[in-house]
Amino acid sequence: MRPVLVCPKGGAARRWRGGQHLRKCGGSLSHWQAPAVGTASASAVSFLYAGSSALLLLAANLFPAYWYLSFVALAPFLYKSSRSDQTEGLRLGFFLGFTFLTVSVIDSIPVAPLAALLKILLGTGLFAMFGWTVGFARRRFGFNPFIVALLWVAFEWGLVRLGFSNGLFSEARFTSSFLHSIATVFGFLIVALIVVLVNSLLVAALEVAVSFARARGQVSTEGKNNWDLILSPGLVAQRLYLLPSLRAPPT
Repeated sequence: MRPVLVCPKGGAARRWRGGQHLRKCGGSLSHWQAPAVGTASASAVSFLYAGSSALLLLAANLFPAYWYLSFVALAPFLYKSSRSDQTEGLRLGFFLGFTFLTVSVIDSIPVAPLAALLKILLGTGLFAMFGWTVGFARRRFGFNPFIVALLWVAFEWGLVRLGFSNGLFSEARFTSSFLHSIATVFGFLIVALIVVLVNSLLVAALEVAVSFARARGQVSTEGKNNWDLILSPGLVAQRLYLLPSLRAPPT
């Protein structure tokens, strides 16, 4: 249910034109803006994006047969990060790290609960710092796939050196001989660089497609979350459930 628009100067009028809500206040038309998402809702959305990436990361690391999921594992996380500030990036990194590390060490919790808890807390802090850094880089340079890939390489190197992980991408058990050859010749971090770069390029390509669709006026632009893939189920409907125009049967 959409909120009722109230104009401080007299009555209010709403109009639908070109996929946009317009309102008339005091004789002038202005774009109707959707209400801001609450803190709880924003946290839930961040968890959905970051949790999706965590599950894809776990599948790629725990099941070598699904190594190819690595090339899309970070896409949900990076998609949300590409339109987030440092605070939102910190929250995304926290959810990504907490979900991934909790599931990773869940079997060791009954054996060594203190060590497992320490690993989750400190590792989650590093993930959160990575998310904050991505948000900071986005604010300074925009969403740059190469910068994101380099930041991830530094982050993963830190995880390996500190003993929190054997490598999320750099030492993943790829069944691809090609990736093994690259790691042998150029070093294990090159694999992480390539994988995260592919993830980032996919997100950048999606952003270009979104901008192109907006330029053609094919979608509504009524709010800042309009192209949020989770908050806008209508976007999926208008892309996947296109119905042909009804015509009478031939006579």
